Amino acid sequence: MEWIRSGYNMLNKQPRALMGSTMEECDPQACYDSFKEHWHQALKIINRTQQLPKNDDVLGVVNHLEQMVTLLLYDMKKIDQLRVPISSSSQCLEYMLAENILDKLFEWGVRAGKFKDAVRCEQLKLYEVLISRSRHVLLVHEPFLRPMLKLLNSCKDELFSRDIEKLLVDLLNQLCALLMQNVDLIDLFFQKNENNSRFIIFLLLIPFVHREDSIGMRARDGLLLCMSLSKKNKDVATYIVERSNFAVLAASGLNGLYSLLPNILDDISVPDWRRLTPDDVNDIKGLSTFVTSLEFSNAVAQVAHPMIRKQLQEFLFRGFLIPVLGPALLQTNTDEQVAATAYLELILRTVTQPGLLYALLKFLINMDYDGQRLLNILIQRINSASELCLVSLSLFETMVNLNCEDMMLELVFQHLQPCLHLMLSQRRMLLPLDPHCQSFEKLLNLAPTCCDLPTSPRTDNIHWNHYGGQQSLCGKYHAYLYDARNKIASCQAACQSWNNSYTGCDEILQDPSNTEENCNSLSSLGESSGYESLKIKIDDSDEIPVWQISSNKVKKSTPVVIDNDHLNSSGSAGLFLTILLEKLKNFLSNSFYINLHVTGLISRLAVYPQPLLRTYLLDDSLVLQPNVPSLFQIIGSLKQSIDEYMNRRSDSASLIRAAKDFLVDRETRLINARRNTLEKSSSFNMEPEPFQRNEPKRRSLNLPSFTKMLGRRPSQVAENSVAMVPTEEYSCNLLYPKFNEAQHVALCAVLLDEWVKELAALAQEHTIAQLAALFK
Repeated sequence: MEWIRSGYNMLNKQPRALMGSTMEECDPQACYDSFKEHWHQALKIINRTQQLPKNDDVLGVVNHLEQMVTLLLYDMKKIDQLRVPISSSSQCLEYMLAENILDKLFEWGVRAGKFKDAVRCEQLKLYEVLISRSRHVLLVHEPFLRPMLKLLNSCKDELFSRDIEKLLVDLLNQLCALLMQNVDLIDLFFQKNENNSRFIIFLLLIPFVHREDSIGMRARDGLLLCMSLSKKNKDVATYIVERSNFAVLAASGLNGLYSLLPNILDDISVPDWRRLTPDDVNDIKGLSTFVTSLEFSNAVAQVAHPMIRKQLQEFLFRGFLIPVLGPALLQTNTDEQVAATAYLELILRTVTQPGLLYALLKFLINMDYDGQRLLNILIQRINSASELCLVSLSLFETMVNLNCEDMMLELVFQHLQPCLHLMLSQRRMLLPLDPHCQSFEKLLNLAPTCCDLPTSPRTDNIHWNHYGGQQSLCGKYHAYLYDARNKIASCQAACQSWNNSYTGCDEILQDPSNTEENCNSLSSLGESSGYESLKIKIDDSDEIPVWQISSNKVKKSTPVVIDNDHLNSSGSAGLFLTILLEKLKNFLSNSFYINLHVTGLISRLAVYPQPLLRTYLLDDSLVLQPNVPSLFQIIGSLKQSIDEYMNRRSDSASLIRAAKDFLVDRETRLINARRNTLEKSSSFNMEPEPFQRNEPKRRSLNLPSFTKMLGRRPSQVAENSVAMVPTEEYSCNLLYPKFNEAQHVALCAVLLDEWVKELAALAQEHTIAQLAALFK
């Protein structure tokens, strides 16, 4: 609009009493007189230029309109200070409505030819100002509402300049906020006939749904307000579901944005990278826009009417997950599989609303390709090469962190529930709680002997170490206990609404040694928790915890029947636990970073309080089937292998000290790396990162970037120790050196030493938590 303002000189006939600072000194009558005079001048121009006005004509009308807006604001401000109804006290406003000024202005603007947008721009400003000041009062006046609706309808399917788009979206957003406070006025914006109806506000906001700029953000805010209105007015919900193409646009928008993402994550090359961090989201081309669109869909599902939520869920499932994400995950190129898996993991962290998370879980649990279940394909990738293994471990860590009964039933409990992983003699056991928690001491005794250095203090009867500097949690058992207590309490709270307790005994009805009597009966794993029945209706309430996604309002079905032959057969811990523990068996041949995340995922599973999983992982008294992997046996075997190797080396003590120093130093460097990045961002006045997730906000930088950022030398070790000296290839890289065989075994020893403390702390805190529950 600058071209209009810069080329116009005010007419001599215009009153000057209200210009500039003198505005505050004018009385309402002078304001009213000036308002009328400006309109008379504008009306003269309008009347003599009914067809194709010239540049000067449009400039004149626009200038008069700007003056009229200023006068209206002044008049309405004075009236508002008196706390009386604006529409009945503002002479300017009464005059505007009585003279039908807005309608005349619209009709003239339609005939303004190439200047139509200039007039439309001023009208949008006028309506936005009036609505913001008069609140809902003016909407009930036909001389105000009718021309505004005409103006809005004229904007449909039009292409505008950015200035007009901003004014239009601001006005629509203002109307949405107004309707939220005055729901009864919604019908004013519905245009109904026998065959069709449309909600003009929603219709005009839709085209901006995937815009990346501030206009898009403002439009999405308005759309979310419309979604909230759908809960208050069923006509709005029906229109969005039956008459609009919102769900199609949302799904197709995700499709288009996903297709623009890189197939291969070339820029991420650090050896321990496993998931997309907030920095990655901002740095990878197109990813921030994709996440914004996904977050918007998540917000819609959170606030919208259940009909809209269900439709969005269905289109997300059939329009994005199946045709786009599924094939992306099944690509044959390993690097492309890494990228697709990382995107899936990011989607799982981004989508928090049960209605959409439901669609994701349905996709993961129920979909199969060429006779293979997608979930099983993803599980098997844990056995892949390092990058695909790491990103797959991260994906399953995110799945486990959902605390969702359906997912955990699919991964773990459906295999453990029949207790076929136990020897027959133990299937009648109630998985009793051991108040002395003997498994705790057994786990601590599984620490490699080579880590028990003479310089490390130890107690007389329990073998845990307390090495590590004051700035690190490394080796501090009380820290593990505190961490375990918090995690168990959080997980218990998340699982409290599950339909099954998974004790391994409460479903067994008869003596399996007689499972000659009728066949043993188990309550249906499927219908009791939603497994294999993800088609069940999500409850309409807004606040469904994630863990209740499909365990809410579930009908029981005919019990699943098991024959005695099945009970006597050897069972399994299921594909997920079996492959995870098989990966653990390769502890000494895995990379150090894979071992970090394998042990972390197993520890997260051990946080779950359900007896079936807790005892399988943390109870050494269980007698398992010969083909079922035992965590205690695997750790015991690793301890023996490590000790045998280190006993053959004369420098074992120095290797262990160097490994401990490296891990503590690495912990410090990771913290400093992030701090340096934040300080650097602050020094360049960069905006704060908008994407905040559960992951610590550490940048997945490439190796040279880390070198430049840190610029520090490794910390000094004891004079007689063997330092973790990087090879020449990684001589500048302090976080990710390459290790020789002896150094790698020493690192594995220290990691295993720390891990058994973590598991022992979980075993202890589980016992305390359950004893506390018994005495309540």
